[in-house]
Amino acid sequence: MRFDTVRFGFLLGLLAPAVGLLAYSTFAVTVLRPELELGFLFKRMLFGIRSNIAPTLSLSLLADVVLFFALDRRRMLKAMRGVIAAMLVYGAVIVLLLLLWGRSFM
Repeated sequence: MRFDTVRFGFLLGLLAPAVGLLAYSTFAVTVLRPELELGFLFKRMLFGIRSNIAPTLSLSLLADVVLFFALDRRRMLKAMRGVIAAMLVYGAVIVLLLLLWGRSFM
């Protein structure tokens, strides 16, 4: 396949958490908490508080898991490696944030 490359999987792995977080936030402000606005949710609740950034990034990695299994169904093994590499990059960023800002959310 033309899209079965590590680079393509890495790019998808970097973009999928952002799309997943946007989908979750849209669901949250339309169904769960309709009194909130999407901008308020992003600026104040998810990324406005230091202790919420690492858990938010961790939650957004669920989109990479879904992408990984979707690529597995299509037998795109090289792209799956790229998704795993992107997950490791996100994991390193999360650990770095936890080391710099502490684990006050636990």
